[in-house]
Amino acid sequence: MGKEALIIGLGVSGKASAELLLAKGYSVTAADCRFETLKKDPLVSELMRLGLRVVSDDAEIPLSPFALVVFSPGIDPSHPLFQKARKAGIELLGEIELAFRYLPNRCVLGVTGSNGKTTTALLIAHILNAAGKKAAAVGNVGAALSGYALDPDKNEILVVELSSFQLETLSLAHRFDAAAILNITPNHLNRHASMEEYAAAKLRIVHCLKPGGRLFISRQVLQDYRIKNGTVFDNMIGMPPGEERVRLGLPEWANVAAARALCAFCKLPEIAIDSALKTFRKPPHRIEWVAEIDGVAYYNDSKASNIEAVMHAVRLFAGPVILICGGVDKGSSYAPWLACFQGKVAKVVVFGQAAEKMERELGAVFSVNRVSTLKEAVQAARMMSREGDTVLFSPGCSSYDQFANYEERGEMFKKIVRN
Repeated sequence: MGKEALIIGLGVSGKASAELLLAKGYSVTAADCRFETLKKDPLVSELMRLGLRVVSDDAEIPLSPFALVVFSPGIDPSHPLFQKARKAGIELLGEIELAFRYLPNRCVLGVTGSNGKTTTALLIAHILNAAGKKAAAVGNVGAALSGYALDPDKNEILVVELSSFQLETLSLAHRFDAAAILNITPNHLNRHASMEEYAAAKLRIVHCLKPGGRLFISRQVLQDYRIKNGTVFDNMIGMPPGEERVRLGLPEWANVAAARALCAFCKLPEIAIDSALKTFRKPPHRIEWVAEIDGVAYYNDSKASNIEAVMHAVRLFAGPVILICGGVDKGSSYAPWLACFQGKVAKVVVFGQAAEKMERELGAVFSVNRVSTLKEAVQAARMMSREGDTVLFSPGCSSYDQFANYEERGEMFKKIVRN
């Protein structure tokens, strides 16, 4: 019998893990609660043709045939199959850990943080490529690291974006030549038991550096967590970007400062970094200008799925702001918004699963209009806005009550506005 592996969760990371393990000679079974629907997915169908077996993630799956269990980042370690494999003493690997086993790359950079990590990872790769150094942004940015490991280039610089879910189970072996922690603010408290547990997951990247590796941190991380041996990358940042910079889709100064630090680590001269910065624009759904209608500007910030991200977005506008927020509550209080929104936010429109909690925590101070759907929220915001206002869609929540992901949610917002 050949080597057998079980994958728990068949999303983007799970599919990449399956493809990599099949290529490495494993017999692979994937367990997912959506197993019947997934069989109709073209990529899953192709992987099944290559030998992948897809089953339900029922805890009754016999684990005795498996030498290895790989779990996707979205799988909580409390999942019954995860716990069953741990008790059975079967080797457990996260998707990122699996990929590292097959990576020959000479230089690997890590980027994490509660907010801004995708933009920063893409910006670093953009600058490096523009300067003639081969680089790829992978990981939580959307391109699974295991997919890259199928055909790696040892001379390519890898910029690996890492979520807390990916870091919490990453072994403390030497992984990164340099890493950056952009910020650590409350997030995913519906998954992590506490803010302390969430922060500990983020801070694991400190222990994943190679000997002599460099760590870059923000002032906020230094002040809140007193990390030793970290170089503060944003000491020279001036005022936050104004509305015109946001409207043009330019990266924010903190992202630029972190990218500069890691690119300088890769021995890029300042002139090359400055030149590349002129041609970069943020990816969609990050305080993205959508349209101006009757003198009202509409911005799509669907990527903002936590409390601090919304506060950051609001701070960038002079006001008055009509804020649309809501979705799946992630366990944090919305009380920090009260002081931040003063003098900026004129009205709040809430929708989705978190709407009742938002209305309860914000309603004593702000005018809160509760509706059911995003379409109703946009319609309400338009009715209450006036020339010179900004309608900001910055949900502060996950999308999974009404949408497949934040991208689908953001595209729907743009479609509603433009129609």
